[in-house]
Amino acid sequence: MNYAKIRFNDIANGEGVRVSLFVSGCNFHCPGCFNFEQQNFDYGDPYTEKETAMILQELQKPEVSGLSLLGGDPLWQTHTDIETLVNLTKSVHEIGKNVWLWTGYKWEDVFRMKPTTRSEQLRIIWARKLLKEVDICVDGLFKEELSNRFLVWRGSENQRIIDVPATLQAGEVVLYTKVRR
Repeated sequence: MNYAKIRFNDIANGEGVRVSLFVSGCNFHCPGCFNFEQQNFDYGDPYTEKETAMILQELQKPEVSGLSLLGGDPLWQTHTDIETLVNLTKSVHEIGKNVWLWTGYKWEDVFRMKPTTRSEQLRIIWARKLLKEVDICVDGLFKEELSNRFLVWRGSENQRIIDVPATLQAGEVVLYTKVRR
């Protein structure tokens, strides 16, 4: 997996001060995407254990609230790369921090997908595992015609901010209610 950048002290992508990992690669190609160059899976640098260590070290700081996974799209990675993100997420939780994730997929669609190849099946299995490991998921394609620069933590009005633990408990999507206006 390649990544475009790691942003420390990020206050734009989730609640509080965050570490944001922008992975490279997305096949949605939403018109008007603000991370157009990050749609390319070869963009940026290879993600290694060095980056994991750097992220976890930064997350040790008491003023840092958690990790944000964006892109590109974390769910478009290979199954082995998504497994890397699952392991990173588990490590973040072990140090008491939260994880936010942005994806163009709709929550329900990830759990309804019927993969046709073994590779796709593995990717979807790991994508589901990753979604179950995060605390907040911002889902849905960016839609230029619904773009609204006044929205918090999302770019278009169709995107949702999902409280993942509450969603898993309820068995249906539960929106995050602490969205600042």
